[in-house]
Amino acid sequence: MFGVCLRYCSSREDAEDLLHDGFVKLFSVIGSFKKESSLETWMTRVFVNEAISRIRRKKTRGEWLSLNEDTDIAEEEQIPETEPDYTVDEVLGAIQLLPDKYRIILNLYAIEKRSHREISELTGMTEGASKSQLSRARVLLRNLMNNIKNPS
Repeated sequence: MFGVCLRYCSSREDAEDLLHDGFVKLFSVIGSFKKESSLETWMTRVFVNEAISRIRRKKTRGEWLSLNEDTDIAEEEQIPETEPDYTVDEVLGAIQLLPDKYRIILNLYAIEKRSHREISELTGMTEGASKSQLSRARVLLRNLMNNIKNPS
């Protein structure tokens, strides 16, 4: 579960706090586990929901849903055919540098395999906003990763 926490937090200390809070939450709702999925899947969902709740509490709704319209990103992104090799720590470090709204969308979509409709329901944003923020998150992550391999 610490790995899940690291993906959703911007620092190791925040991830440790989330891990603690996630287990407190987990033990308070353990009676609701219906064995319809694996224990690990259910636990991951509890931790992800706790991470999203924590970030919502940190931000005002307006900040969470705001889109930076100054950043124009094409719908069809050009992805190079070959990507440099990155370590897990490099990728995790770059993900942690993303703003909360982008980090959450990227995690929910790319790692948790949630649909934009599910993301919309979890975050309260529209499906279109989810798609747009995912696109922006990918571009920002790619730029961060490029800076790791090619610092200016």
